[in-house]
Amino acid sequence: MLHLKRRLFSALRAAVPLPPASLHRICLSTTASATPPAGFLAEDYLVASCGLTLAQARKASKYMNHLSSPVRPDAVRAFLVSIGLTEADVVAAVVSYPILLCSKVDETLTPRVAQLREIGLSPPQISRLITVAPEILASSVKMSRLAFYISFLGSYDKVHSALKNCYYLLRQDLETVVRPNIAFLRQCGLTNYDIGHHCLLRSRILLAEPQRVKEIAVRAEELGVSCNSMAFKHALVTVYSLSAGRLNAKLSFLKNVIGCSEAELGNLVCKAPAILAHSESKLGRTLEFLKMEVGLEPSYVLNRPALISYSIERRLMPRHYVIRILKAKGLLSKEIDFYGAVCITEEKFLEKFILPYNKSFPGLIDAYAAACRGRVTLEL
Repeated sequence: MLHLKRRLFSALRAAVPLPPASLHRICLSTTASATPPAGFLAEDYLVASCGLTLAQARKASKYMNHLSSPVRPDAVRAFLVSIGLTEADVVAAVVSYPILLCSKVDETLTPRVAQLREIGLSPPQISRLITVAPEILASSVKMSRLAFYISFLGSYDKVHSALKNCYYLLRQDLETVVRPNIAFLRQCGLTNYDIGHHCLLRSRILLAEPQRVKEIAVRAEELGVSCNSMAFKHALVTVYSLSAGRLNAKLSFLKNVIGCSEAELGNLVCKAPAILAHSESKLGRTLEFLKMEVGLEPSYVLNRPALISYSIERRLMPRHYVIRILKAKGLLSKEIDFYGAVCITEEKFLEKFILPYNKSFPGLIDAYAAACRGRVTLEL
């Protein structure tokens, strides 16, 4: 470049005898005109036109730096709006999958949306899908995986819930991971509903490597939960969420807090393995409440482990409060089984313990409602 400048300067000096200062200005002007104007700045575009924050734009712009103009991203945004996405939906999609703005509308996006309609998705469902999984518009393989999950789970709404909780749902291979896991879990006695609800919607067991799923099943059986039992699916979810060390620590904690034998602890876990998913703090507080406030013996709780899973604030305390007050007022003619009062639905509890006594005890409904909000009055 410097050599060319010198040659140009010499040629101009020879052709036109201008003063040195004039020649210098001509060289500068020629050099400036040879430099292209400032190009498309992806980061500025993402902030100004798409509504991304500066931090989001910096992260996303690296996928768009090859673009020289806003023509293609403008076309993508217009297309997404035309099929029902709001501006907020477009922002969510771009943040999740910025390369989407580099897509070709006619060659890629339009055919993909047509495929989604062929699968059976409605326009609102397509909009919701693109918001949580925009990469679906760039992959025919993920399109086939989506169709599989809709068929397996029974509805797009369930698939949408799974996608919200697991961003890599459509990235996991069906033939080497998902289908082998389904086959194995069926061998363990789980139904398709169990697999979908417990191993995909509640956890991500179905997406784990097949060898790990088999190891989880072995650990669940080591807890004493047979694969033929109704509790096995709950044991799988619990074991999947805990390391071996954490699982053993919780077993030891429960044994010490309840004061039970290994056999009694094993029986409790077999009946309700899901209680191991609760924190030690929650387990300790609940057991303390059942023992000190309600007055239950450890043996009673061991035989009814579901009690440990209930919330103190939302169920155990308000219902215990109502029963205690009714007893104090002499309105209960027979002894009430605490577990029986706790395990029934809210509607049944109202029918059995609130409504029959509302006339003779007008403040009972309000007192129960206050107790459910954490406000307990010792005397009514």
